[in-house]
Amino acid sequence: MNPNNNREIEGFDLAYAKAFLWFPLLPILKAIRIYFYFYNMNKLPIHLSTPRVKSNEAFVVFLKNKFSVLTNNQLVSHSEGEQLWQEIFMAHNGASRAYHNLSHLYSILQIFDQFQDLKLDRTIYYWTTFFHDYIYKATRKDNEAKSAALAKQVLTPFLPPKQLEAIITIIKSTAQHQPLIDIPEQYSFLDADLAILASDEKVYDIYVAAIREEYRIYPDFLYRPGRKKVLEHFLERDQIYYTSIFQVYEEKARANLKRELLGLSTR
Repeated sequence: MNPNNNREIEGFDLAYAKAFLWFPLLPILKAIRIYFYFYNMNKLPIHLSTPRVKSNEAFVVFLKNKFSVLTNNQLVSHSEGEQLWQEIFMAHNGASRAYHNLSHLYSILQIFDQFQDLKLDRTIYYWTTFFHDYIYKATRKDNEAKSAALAKQVLTPFLPPKQLEAIITIIKSTAQHQPLIDIPEQYSFLDADLAILASDEKVYDIYVAAIREEYRIYPDFLYRPGRKKVLEHFLERDQIYYTSIFQVYEEKARANLKRELLGLSTR
């Protein structure tokens, strides 16, 4: 029962609408809805947060629910699933995690919805998300290898070899962000992991500050050359993004990288 006697026309809730009055407006309403649909598609679902978030924050609850569905599908016991979630939560919620934290995982899972037409293996994509930055220390160069080894150790009892090998390989590929296996989950995950590069300037600047915070133990004269090398590595590539969905963001990502590189060069 609708107490306001409202009618819904093409997805719009219109108070006291009469079908014959609104019929001439239907093409306009459809066009408006289509316009906003594509506008939203062009806005990448990037979520940034400070370190040390609470477990009851909405995006953390979203993550835990996704994780619970994943573990249930893999026949992980409730107690094992809860313990593993707590370990993932703690690993990504440390004070040093200014960017590579739970909000980064949340963004990657949100982006997953944009890949629905590719019919990705959700198990591969989700487990890769939860483990790819499990180990992250600014002072080490083997974070990806160690995260992949941990994923193998934890997931071996629950996953078939083919899926497990794909997860491990994709995690390793994030070290250089170059594909190591020719499956759609590989390309899709690499693009999602680098989605922040194509964000709006204000969001990108927050990301840049967060990365600098993660490397705060290094003085500027050491940090800047290393960061410039990373930026130049991406700009020298023929393409930053691999999927057709993300290639529309290529120009924006390059503009952000060039702007940051210029800022480092002029200081």
